[in-house]
Amino acid sequence: MKLGAIPENPLDLAALATGLAPTPLLDTIVALLLARSVMVGVRLGVFEALADGPYTAAEVADRCGTHPQATDRLLSALAGAGYLRRVKYGFGLAPVARRWLLKGSAHSLYDAILLQFVDARLIEQTERFVRTGEAAHLHEALGADEWDVYQRGMRSGANIAAAELARRLPVPPGARDLLDIGGSHGQYSVALCRRHPDLRAVVLDLPQAVAAAAPILAREGMGDRVTHWAADAREADLGECSYDVILIFNLIHHFDAAANRDLFVRCARALRPGGMLAVGDMIRPDGPGASGQLDALVDLYFAVTSAAGSYTYGEVSGWQAQAGLRPRKPMRLLAGPGAGVQIAIKP
Repeated sequence: MKLGAIPENPLDLAALATGLAPTPLLDTIVALLLARSVMVGVRLGVFEALADGPYTAAEVADRCGTHPQATDRLLSALAGAGYLRRVKYGFGLAPVARRWLLKGSAHSLYDAILLQFVDARLIEQTERFVRTGEAAHLHEALGADEWDVYQRGMRSGANIAAAELARRLPVPPGARDLLDIGGSHGQYSVALCRRHPDLRAVVLDLPQAVAAAAPILAREGMGDRVTHWAADAREADLGECSYDVILIFNLIHHFDAAANRDLFVRCARALRPGGMLAVGDMIRPDGPGASGQLDALVDLYFAVTSAAGSYTYGEVSGWQAQAGLRPRKPMRLLAGPGAGVQIAIKP
């Protein structure tokens, strides 16, 4: 999947075909304006104000406590971008906004969009990273009040693939115990435990993450079936033959190769015979020039924010094999562009 210039009329199409369209400006200032407009619309409650609309700009401003004329400019920009639709007497929500940006939607990315204000601050460090090689270190950069935003945002993003993962992950027959490493909010564990009634899960994450994620997990009403364990995955003793399933989702991009190899060895030791290690993340394609726009930009983002990056299926399966596990064919997630799962089984 790729973000780019989309022609709106024959002249635009001709300009793109002949190379006359100033695509660098579209990729920079226009993309920045679009991103900030959606982010601000979410933060100010514009989309929530229109949930039972349509309404005029003045009515939206009254509901949001914002300036009427300035609100009209924002609503017009969001309509131009396809997030709102104009009607004779004001603005209404477009389907994309109703599906993804309302708090109460089953597919809501509301909190994930709010997290992007933190992302934007960290992305500002890209030039510094390229000049010096020094990363922003996301988890160390979060303020005390941002851990809650971070956990709610990660939980919101997990909505995209949790149902597909629970449906497709080949949980071993008779599995009872699941360890979810770096799972914070526990959404993947919750989805799997609901699909497999005999399964119970422990979610291991940093103490700061657990403190912020505990209320999120509590709202799922899973009681003792999904619980937290506050620890650092790089150091925790995972035990021996204790689990039937181990998940590591959206974590390995924070660690270098040596840390991941060590983690996989401890996971292999902690699995029971026939147990499964499932590693899910944004995957970098193999081979020079194989990465597309999304893959390459995500790899850069992870490097800027964690000093590591995304990995290939070959790298992940290689670490699994070195740990004594038997890798299976990768599973690509339809609901998460660029995301996939590398599974391995303990003999």
